[in-house]
Amino acid sequence: MTTEESTTPVVVIDGEPWEVIGHAGRAKLLVVLIRRGRLSTILGLDPDVLTVIGHITWTTGSSDQVGEVKDTQVRKDKTERGVGVALCRAARELVGVDAWTGLAIPDSEDQVCSLQDADAISMRQPGPIVDLVDASAEAGEVHVVFHREGSAVVVALAANSLAWIGHLAWTIIRPGGRLDGLEAGLTVGEIKRVDTRKEFRKSGVADRMYRRVREVAAGQGWPVEVDHNPDRTASGDRWAMKVSGWRPSLSRGRHMPDFNDFVR
Repeated sequence: MTTEESTTPVVVIDGEPWEVIGHAGRAKLLVVLIRRGRLSTILGLDPDVLTVIGHITWTTGSSDQVGEVKDTQVRKDKTERGVGVALCRAARELVGVDAWTGLAIPDSEDQVCSLQDADAISMRQPGPIVDLVDASAEAGEVHVVFHREGSAVVVALAANSLAWIGHLAWTIIRPGGRLDGLEAGLTVGEIKRVDTRKEFRKSGVADRMYRRVREVAAGQGWPVEVDHNPDRTASGDRWAMKVSGWRPSLSRGRHMPDFNDFVR
């Protein structure tokens, strides 16, 4: 693990994703664990775009084997696919949490969901564990950056609770370079997706994540110019104008529809 000048942890994710099966079908996810004091958050990331599929945030008491769930969610389009099962199993494998109290974890019942190749889970390369001992906090949030196979994501967490509040995923080097304009072909990154949790919208979370992307890119030797995506929603286009950066022409000349709110 390397650390950027602003003390943002920058972590590479290796290994194969976990696959889980539920009533609504299958889901694949990469798992990572983030800790700060007695707080822990386990994230499930989409292996293709590295966006957050779901998370569990908990505190440990007198026994590290029992976690008290303080915050949890699964993305709406991934419900009933057993994401909670995978996150619970991953917490057990990484830090030995065997029982949960507090909030109910979505899609966490073994009776309705199952892990593919469950007997081989203990043989998998474990997900990374990130300790946020020295990570700086800005506006009440902390950031962690993960990257894998040419893609990266900055994940924003509430500093006082480690609850997930947003992510910004991007392609480190866009194939073919910049799409259009006078500098078409310039070596750049490209934003894949930006999501902010509903109750944290319009509070600058996405703006700060975009600044963090450019800071981390500079520290890692990646392209600092990270262009916006041509497939932008109307709200995404307004945000892109606000934070600056190159905005290529919209695909098919019109905005994409808004979709995929997150639910607890």
